[in-house]
Amino acid sequence: MIDTILCWIGSFLGWLDKVTGNYMIALFLFALIVEILMLPFSIIQQKNQIKQAKLRPKEMAIRNHYKGRNDKVTQQKVTEEIQKMYQDEHYSQFSGCLPMLLQLPVILALYQVIIDPLHYVLGVAKDAISAMQSFISSQVEAGIFDASFTSSRGSIALINKLGEKGIEFFKGVVEYCDGSADIKMAGADVYSAFEQIMGKLPNFRALGINLAETPSIKQPSWLWLVPVLTFLVYFGSMKLTRRFSYQPKSGDQATDRATGCSNNVMDVMMPLFSVYITFIVPAAIGVYWIFKSIIGTVKQFILHKVMPAPVFSEEEYKAAEREYAGKAPKDTKKKLDPNEMGSDPNSLFRQDAEDYVSPEEEAEIARRLGAGDAEERPAEKKKDGGLIDQAPLKK
Repeated sequence: MIDTILCWIGSFLGWLDKVTGNYMIALFLFALIVEILMLPFSIIQQKNQIKQAKLRPKEMAIRNHYKGRNDKVTQQKVTEEIQKMYQDEHYSQFSGCLPMLLQLPVILALYQVIIDPLHYVLGVAKDAISAMQSFISSQVEAGIFDASFTSSRGSIALINKLGEKGIEFFKGVVEYCDGSADIKMAGADVYSAFEQIMGKLPNFRALGINLAETPSIKQPSWLWLVPVLTFLVYFGSMKLTRRFSYQPKSGDQATDRATGCSNNVMDVMMPLFSVYITFIVPAAIGVYWIFKSIIGTVKQFILHKVMPAPVFSEEEYKAAEREYAGKAPKDTKKKLDPNEMGSDPNSLFRQDAEDYVSPEEEAEIARRLGAGDAEERPAEKKKDGGLIDQAPLKK
């Protein structure tokens, strides 16, 4: 099933290459179409961010109500109240994750299509490809072919050599397959399978570079443009996308500073990781990633303009705090175990808990006060003429 879907994707990419006559343009159009197909999920994500932004004043009202209380119990209560508010407003923090989760299988699928065009784009059977690669490996080991004929990253290198050398260069595959017990496919069938696709081979050359080749750190070349552009585009894309997306703040300067520092690290580390990837895969993968980053950033900019997140004034935040104060219960204190109050002796939550007086304690205080008043009053007479015994005030 998966192989069939990948073949459909590869056939479409092959059709784009045939129509445009340029593999790089085909990759651009392919990236554009994929982003358009992902647009409904991006709209869902944008709506989710807008709803989160609309709930921001209520969230900050809760946080400000407990401001300065850093003990574990208070922080847990803040989280519970915010989650309850989200639930009452029918907002889910995870609904915006769907587009990101869908991107991973799409990228993996495209990776397979791009590095293995012989099978997924041109429709050559996997057995034929495996037989040809086995033949080429034997020729490299014998010193007849150089190492550039082999690749551990799909068949894109093989298709590149077919375009350079022609099918006649690989006639030895017939004798090799017929004489090998490990290959079940007839040599003539293998040769015929490759002969039939010779007029359909994509042209991987664009702007003076060969997209079928893999950039090498040890051998500087024009292919280095792909990793460099990948870093610059991906770095700029992350910065701009974050600017065009809703970025909530906690209201705590230390936390917001730590979040900003973490984002800055990610803005560098992720592009650097993409550079590493572009040095171990064919340049076509890096080119596709560049196109995807550019188109994705433009899409996010358009969504930001068409569906902007709301911005609230200071007065609106204060109004939300007044509303929350009106709904909050008057007595929110509860009797706590001292071990649950946190280790900070200055915790306001600890102070509230220690100052808390239970109904039983209030009754005892009232009884004591009442007894004290009785000592100061003259003894009252019973109905039968006796005196009421005054109980001594307990210390």
